[in-house]
Amino acid sequence: MKKKLMTVLIILILATAMILATACSNGTLFKKNNERDMMQNTADVTYAGRTAPVTKLDLNSTIYNWVYQYYSYYQQGYISQSNYQAILDNIATSYKQGNESLAESEAYTLKCIDVLYKTAYEKADAEGKAALEKASTVDKSYNEAERIAEIESILSAKYLAAARKAYNEEMQTSFDEYREAYETELKNGAHTSKSVENVEKLVITAPAKTVYEKGESINLNGLKVSVKYENDENLVELERSDYTVTGFDSSEVAKKEVTVTFGSTSETFEVEIIAAKPSRPSMPKDEEEEDDETVPARFEETLNADIEKAQTSDVSEYKILKEVKRRLEKSFESNYRSYDYYYLSKLKTEVVNEVEANVADAAKTATLAEITAKYEADVKDQLAQLKVDSSTYKDTISGADFATQLVHTDDGYFYVRHVLFKLTDADKALYTAFKNEKVATDAALEEYLRALVDQMSVYLSNVEYDKDAACEEESCSCKACENYDGTEPGECTDPDCTCVKCPNKRFVNEDFAENTRKYVSDETFALDATKVKEDGTINVHEVIKAMYADLGSVDENATLEERQAIIDKFEKWIYMCNDDEGFFTTLSDGKLGYALNKDGDGYAKNFASLACALAYGTNAEDWEIEGSGIGSYGWCYVDKDYTDSSDAAGIHVVMLVGYAVDAETATAEGDYLISDLGSIADITAYKDSGDPQKISEGTVASYIGKELLEKKQNELKGDFKKAFVQEEIKDAAKITYYDKVYADLIKAYEQ
Repeated sequence: MKKKLMTVLIILILATAMILATACSNGTLFKKNNERDMMQNTADVTYAGRTAPVTKLDLNSTIYNWVYQYYSYYQQGYISQSNYQAILDNIATSYKQGNESLAESEAYTLKCIDVLYKTAYEKADAEGKAALEKASTVDKSYNEAERIAEIESILSAKYLAAARKAYNEEMQTSFDEYREAYETELKNGAHTSKSVENVEKLVITAPAKTVYEKGESINLNGLKVSVKYENDENLVELERSDYTVTGFDSSEVAKKEVTVTFGSTSETFEVEIIAAKPSRPSMPKDEEEEDDETVPARFEETLNADIEKAQTSDVSEYKILKEVKRRLEKSFESNYRSYDYYYLSKLKTEVVNEVEANVADAAKTATLAEITAKYEADVKDQLAQLKVDSSTYKDTISGADFATQLVHTDDGYFYVRHVLFKLTDADKALYTAFKNEKVATDAALEEYLRALVDQMSVYLSNVEYDKDAACEEESCSCKACENYDGTEPGECTDPDCTCVKCPNKRFVNEDFAENTRKYVSDETFALDATKVKEDGTINVHEVIKAMYADLGSVDENATLEERQAIIDKFEKWIYMCNDDEGFFTTLSDGKLGYALNKDGDGYAKNFASLACALAYGTNAEDWEIEGSGIGSYGWCYVDKDYTDSSDAAGIHVVMLVGYAVDAETATAEGDYLISDLGSIADITAYKDSGDPQKISEGTVASYIGKELLEKKQNELKGDFKKAFVQEEIKDAAKITYYDKVYADLIKAYEQ
């Protein structure tokens, strides 16, 4: 039985790859015949004068992926052997259904192409109409390149850019996999091109970068390796593919020897691993900035440009790029694919996406009556759940990106954001050593810990620095830039460097403190430039003073918008100096921050006490707090008990950013507070609409309205496709099936 389970996979794999014919004396002819066989049409589709095929290769790939998915389920124990065998026994039906599904999908895509074409034609001027007519594939036989040109002529910039980006990412991923495999071969000496006999010694010029932060990868830019042979005074420079580099390990702080090996001869150079500086993400961009409609060049165009550039600037890189490109394209050939095939698949996806988005645009914003009905149903449902299990709300609010309609009055949930200045591993080791001496009292331990915290030096990240940014200067003067046009590449030491990739911009420096200031408020940034140390760090209390000056006071009568402005400032400080890595994930997931109840359950004692004081005035006399309510903030030391169980010892600056239910717009019912439609559900999205008749974004009503609108849009898109597949396709589309074309695959399995 097991043998039969594997048989179909073997057949499908062989049919997909069609057995490379390199071992056949007549290999080229064999491959051509197989290609001709696999490119036969299993279905022809026509709609509105356009045609599209379903090939035997398309169908077989679909069935293979489908069967392999179930094989994986079987191997992992999700389905039984008998159930998996039943799937295989029904393979003929699966082929038939798969062929019909692919044909209907092609027909739907042709429908969407026709819709976009007509829309574009109606809006075009005479010149535009002529261009569209020229690109049209109506009443023409199917041609892949012509279909690409037609779709590119009708897709809007947004969707064309999305198609290009998706295609480029897919191609780049495949290219990187082939490159990694090839470079592994080079590392193992598979392509040594120089003689390894009679070698006297290796002569090494160390790479430009020899100092690494803990966790960094090796950078061999600038490394030169030459070989001196016996009885020969001349040095022969080796290419990167001629030698291997081993021994680099940045997992711990230390000096390391890296070994360069050519044949049986080795030489070393030294690198130093230093403590890692904080790595913080860039500030998220506004939605309009993220929605970039710039259409990038296709992957192969960029690759060819890179190869041409490397040919004159980096011979080793040139050879690698050429070889990896050859391997990638050979893989396409072996599967009878091409760049155009993969690109067209992305274009077809975006054609459908744009048409369905246009259909969804017909959905109207949810009415107040609809929002109210949904709200009342949600409240009723939540009440029913909470009466059965009172812990449900706590579980819900911890993972929610908005506040639900109910909250226990006894729990008093609220949200905070915070900045953690974390004690370094070295300082924690000093504290532990002091504690282990067992001669200090608890008071002395606490005083020693606070002394360590008070003298901490902090890096301030530049929130606009992006290490992945692309430099647009063809000949850049920054050594760290890939477009650097000089010699000795490596870290840039020019304090006035303007390159977007320059590491000098990674952290706030003295120039930033004195002049730049644009990353925080222009007028109140109070960081004293003289306090920036030579290594680029700043004492923690100097940073806190600058933070307080920037945030300013929180007036008791401040509006929600004014409080939101303070929160926005605080968010910049989070990206500048927070050592709590998990908090960045919280922000990127759209959460308000950390959810606490009025007792601060589950959090560090001082952090929780300070947060509760901000939210409800609990123990407020113990903390120096600025303001009250949303936008209020304060700071505290992490208590010493916390250092025994966490790596987060140091200082917390905490800000209150929202309540689970806004007390002013909630009513009490039994043991619960029930919000009304005006309660704040998401403080980070709240904006003043400028129209008092409109419900502002960020309220419960707005959240429910968006949910209902999305449901309406999905229903419209579903109805559009369903109407085509169930009704229009019968009359408007012509589909011819050729079941005999793939009968050999079924027969091979059944035998």
